Amino acid sequence: MTLLQMSYIIEVERCGSINRAAQSLFISQSALSTAIAEVEKELGITVFHRTNRGVSLTDDGRSLITMITPLVEGSRKISLYYSEQNAEDRVRLSISSQRYPFCAQAFVEFLHLIDEPRVDVSLKEMEMSSVISEVSTRQSDLGIMFVSNMTEHFIHRILDEKHLEFFELSTIKPQVYMRKEHPLAKERSVRIEQLFDFPYVMFTQAEANMNYAEEAIAGKASDFSRVVYVSDRATIYNIMAHTDCVSTGSGVLPVGYGDDRLISVPLSDAEHDMRIGYIHPRGLPLTELEQQFIDILRRILSNV
Repeated sequence: MTLLQMSYIIEVERCGSINRAAQSLFISQSALSTAIAEVEKELGITVFHRTNRGVSLTDDGRSLITMITPLVEGSRKISLYYSEQNAEDRVRLSISSQRYPFCAQAFVEFLHLIDEPRVDVSLKEMEMSSVISEVSTRQSDLGIMFVSNMTEHFIHRILDEKHLEFFELSTIKPQVYMRKEHPLAKERSVRIEQLFDFPYVMFTQAEANMNYAEEAIAGKASDFSRVVYVSDRATIYNIMAHTDCVSTGSGVLPVGYGDDRLISVPLSDAEHDMRIGYIHPRGLPLTELEQQFIDILRRILSNV
């Protein structure tokens, strides 16, 4: 059974008549009837009840329609996507990332390098599970995220299931974010237990799984007596700048992309390093634009 035959069957069901479907498809009624008969013979089923008033689906026909409709719609979407892409002759790059200021810096530097006359680029900041989903469904070309020794087994299993690969760019010692006037700000380094006396601010996660968290390096949220949840980077900066809230992360706050009101202090007893990298469909080589962005990001991280 071909996609063309599938589309014929769907159109007949929509029209409720072989004659009207043939007119809609601009083919002869006999050619349409022959195509349906070939499918029925191939599958050993009857797709339509035929009467003087038109046609209706049999039980087998309803099951067949359910299975073939997503295939036909998927084929149409693919054809539409590439026909629009070829017609516009546009270069595209979409990046999804956990909420990292250094990734925003890399994206801005990348924009300065683009010399294509027609280009669509995007950077979407989101939680880790969404980053993985975006790349898995090809809504994003690259995903920027981190793994640690604690999360590696879980994350790599998820990536393997979705036919994705993780490529490490840099290994970073965890740091604590806080305001410059924070009681711990003058410490050369802090221990995890010192953080428990202060509210801990962290990003919300759709998945209730600490393996996906961006702050999984400082213990569980239950270790803190007070926890504040936010959904975006600007809010977390403002909360820490005006309160004694702390958070943890890479400590990479590029000038002009982080927040001058905040500092980062090394976390002396962190059990796991942050291994920052990118995810990409397995076996698929990087495009020229993707490689350019990754090279910029690698350079920024190498200067940490």
